[in-house]
Amino acid sequence: MNWRFPAWYHLVPAEVIRPRLARIGAMCGQEGLAGVLLTDCRDVFYACGSAQQGVVLVDGAGQATVLMRRHAGRAEAESPLNVTPISGLGQAAGLILERIPAGGRLGLTLDVLSARDYVGWLGRLPGLTLVDATRPWLELKAVKDAWELERMAAAGALAASIYAALPHILRPGLTEAQAAGRMQALAIAGGSTDVLPSRGGYHQPYSWHVTAGPEGVLPSAMDAPFSGWGLSPAFPLGSSHRPLRPGEPIDVDFGVSVEGYQSDQTRTYTLGPAPAPVRAAHDCLQEIEAALLTGLRPGAMSGDLFALAMGIAERRGLGEAFLGRPGRKIRFAAHGVGQELGAPPYILEGSPAKVRAGETYALELKMVLNEGPVGLENTVVVTEGGPARCLVPLASELFELPAGEGSQT
Repeated sequence: MNWRFPAWYHLVPAEVIRPRLARIGAMCGQEGLAGVLLTDCRDVFYACGSAQQGVVLVDGAGQATVLMRRHAGRAEAESPLNVTPISGLGQAAGLILERIPAGGRLGLTLDVLSARDYVGWLGRLPGLTLVDATRPWLELKAVKDAWELERMAAAGALAASIYAALPHILRPGLTEAQAAGRMQALAIAGGSTDVLPSRGGYHQPYSWHVTAGPEGVLPSAMDAPFSGWGLSPAFPLGSSHRPLRPGEPIDVDFGVSVEGYQSDQTRTYTLGPAPAPVRAAHDCLQEIEAALLTGLRPGAMSGDLFALAMGIAERRGLGEAFLGRPGRKIRFAAHGVGQELGAPPYILEGSPAKVRAGETYALELKMVLNEGPVGLENTVVVTEGGPARCLVPLASELFELPAGEGSQT
């Protein structure tokens, strides 16, 4: 088959993949691994530029063996690396054993590999010691290259354009789910895949986290300050059939993914003037955001940044509202974002981890009030000299919209 990809179907060039392989090889050397076997589709894409079904072995010299089952021909056209077609994992194991010496330590990412699959690899790879390489792998991926940052900036720009449409969407009587659906339509039309993977999450993230009013701060299964009603007990998270009402805060936490890379952001809206507690909470979040943007510099300690954020909230008398109700607070003020959510780096309570240039964070700044949810979130990248640079070209302000009937899109 002659693969002729359209101009908008951007392939990952060799000059992006080769340095990644060199970094992976160096990681193997530091961890005493003969190689690392990547089995998750996003990890496979990172290492070879194709998310077709298969695995990628990278040895300690940074040499990749790309083994693809379905569709190998398309993978060969997408990837700048050589691709070997395979009929199944048994054949893949034989090729791996040819490349990794007997007795070698082979890393696997056990955070995304099921126990059944792990046992299967144990049986297929006799003579090798299989070890968990999750920690060093996620630390490696936490630092983004220029190609990744371009995609994340594009996602941020698309997100900003969707938020700019909200004054024409939000109106009293519209349900949370209807508002989220209209945002979702704009996102997909603009190039978002509407797939927001999380690294081994219990519930997979979703783009349409629009919650409002007192019910908007209901807790649920997700490790978040609040979750809202959701649509049913089968998915008790996010937007619901609850209508929007004047004067209550509307938390619009909406993620976008462009060419496999995400931007995660939140803004707070009201229909009519915002109540004084909502304004005070949002002012506090703006101060916290400014402090974190300044503090996110290479060498800064994660736990110190968390304490900085919490200290501002406490000084303003909002310590009990910041990051959730007492007893249900989350322990992080920012999480990693890129190909996935739910992965390092974090601004984490008590953590000694050091900030590195090139890391990307979603600043998860949320308040839980009796009036409802108040949020401010931006995706940012740590620069060499600081401060952190925001990838979402949208003002970090509280948006107070007219309370009357709005136009529909």
